[in-house]
Amino acid sequence: MSWLIESVRVAPVDPSAVWRLYADPSTWPDWGHNAKWARAEGGLVEGGTVDVKAGYGKVYSCRIRRLVAGRALVLEARPPLLKVIQTYEVDPTPDGAHIRHAIEISGPLAGPMWLLRANRVYQGWLDKEVTKLIAMASDEPRSGDRGQPPAETPVPVAETPSPIGHETPVE
Repeated sequence: MSWLIESVRVAPVDPSAVWRLYADPSTWPDWGHNAKWARAEGGLVEGGTVDVKAGYGKVYSCRIRRLVAGRALVLEARPPLLKVIQTYEVDPTPDGAHIRHAIEISGPLAGPMWLLRANRVYQGWLDKEVTKLIAMASDEPRSGDRGQPPAETPVPVAETPSPIGHETPVE
């Protein structure tokens, strides 16, 4: 069994500001849901690895399964009896960025985790993660606004419902 959860938002932020946060593992603890630190030797490359220390102390070597510069980063971690695929995507919209974070859990422990409702815990983490990422990207000047002071009031974030729902078991 496997299951998937995601958090999708459209926000008035520069997609390149979001991408800079994805592309810099040193920022991951600031917005990521379970990272104490993260680092990649020699930068991010498809097929490469990023070492990530989880909040509970274990260090995982996450393989970069997919990397599309400026658009998508997909990581795979292999905790015992699980495969965790984390997807981070950003696409430009007329008013900012479409942001999607997803986690797919598979392996022998995926079913028991679903039954214990771990998916609900992960969903809360994922939603907070996207909110933090948007706030950090909002603090960066937009591409065309270099040299302009940031807006004094935060711009509201519009939530977009996922086409497959917040949580979906995958058979």
